[in-house]
Amino acid sequence: MLHGLMGSAATFLPFMNELDSNLHVIALDLPGAGLSERRADLAADLKSTTLCVAGVLDALELKKPIVLGHSHGGAIALRLAAKYPERLTSIALLAPAHPFFDEATEVIRFYLSLPGRIFAHTMPWFPQWIQMMGLRRMAGPQSWDTPERLAPYRENLRVPGTIAHLLKLIRTWHDDMASLGKLLRKPLSTPTLVLWGACDRAVPVYTATELCSHLQQSELHVLPGVGHRPAEETPAKVAELIQQMVLAYSAEAAGYSPNSSAIHSRIAPLMTSNFEVGD
Repeated sequence: MLHGLMGSAATFLPFMNELDSNLHVIALDLPGAGLSERRADLAADLKSTTLCVAGVLDALELKKPIVLGHSHGGAIALRLAAKYPERLTSIALLAPAHPFFDEATEVIRFYLSLPGRIFAHTMPWFPQWIQMMGLRRMAGPQSWDTPERLAPYRENLRVPGTIAHLLKLIRTWHDDMASLGKLLRKPLSTPTLVLWGACDRAVPVYTATELCSHLQQSELHVLPGVGHRPAEETPAKVAELIQQMVLAYSAEAAGYSPNSSAIHSRIAPLMTSNFEVGD
């Protein structure tokens, strides 16, 4: 599982709690997020992050996993499938960032300006009620939020180096999307489940048509009353759809046993403390 901007692996917890306990789920803290390191020399562009995720697949000896990506994590999943289709069973995209929408342009322009950079660095320290308003804006009218839902975002953004990494990522956004668009000129052959909130303000659902035209085997589900955070807003419904996908491809994905990896004990200390072995 690959989280979106400003998030971390912990933002998937409500969704993970709805999944069948027999599934082996790995939620990554991407570079510059969660419990992963922040460094001034850490690359934030889409290509580098995708290579990092591919390295995790190698390190954990994952054989043809199903990769789920939300928002910016969806763009990573798309690039992963475009570059390494033979390594994946399928992908699931939750309100994915992609090259075929322009709504992010004004937001990116703002955050690259001096007032925007100042706002970004002070935002993590705003009062909780103001931050809740921002979180609510990313949700649909049928969704609800609590301080507990806000906590992973708030904690992540307050880690020194997080905002600097996000601003670095934003600087390469247009080049990253242009590069991904070129890769998608050859439609993806990887089977893809696409889940989108009907009330998504960040990446509007009408852009799904263009994206799906570049996916040879795609199944689109639009979720009424849901905004940009489907796995948090309606975790049970998203879990149901994902589990149907897992069952459909379980025969192909059966090559990995979580408790039998030769490097299991060596890799375990690198995993976040949010998850226990086998979860």
